Parts: sequence; structure tokens; C-alpha cells
Amino acid sequence: MPDRSIAAAGNTVVPALLALEDLGFEVTTESSSVGETTIAVRGEEKYVAEDPVTVLGLIKLIEVRTWQWAASYSEIEKTLHTVSAR
Repeated sequence: MPDRSIAAAGNTVVPALLALEDLGFEVTTESSSVGETTIAVRGEEKYVAEDPVTVLGLIKLIEVRTWQWAASYSEIEKTLHTVSAR
């Protein structure tokens, strides 16, 4: 059976960049004294994170929760309770 696990590491950066391009994003990076930032833009959408893998995560967050992505107080409480019970 093929391995069905993945971890964010150096070997996922280029595949993430390729995936972003396949999804129609224009990807740039900006360097600062703090580090590098990845910016992906498609039309009016703009996603910014420390690396391309995290940018893909933000895109998925919007796909699942829409632009009203923020968790409500009750969702936060329920999730924190559930996670701490594990």
C-alpha cells in the first residue's frame, strides 16, 4: 500500500509552488530582515504567508469556510474543549 502521509518540509516547497501556478495564481516572494514572504494573487484574491505550503493551506481554508473564515466564539470554545480532551 502506498504511503499516505506528508509533512511540510523542504521537499514540499516546489510542489506547492507548482500547485499554486496550476490553480492560476501568480506567485512572488518578498524578502525582508525578518525572512521571506510568499504572495499568491489570482484576480482579486491575495494570499500571504511565510511559505508556499502555508499559502496553499490558506487557499483551502477559504475553499472550505469561504471568506467568512474566522471562527466564532462558540466554535473556538468547542474546538479547544475537544482538542484538550484528547
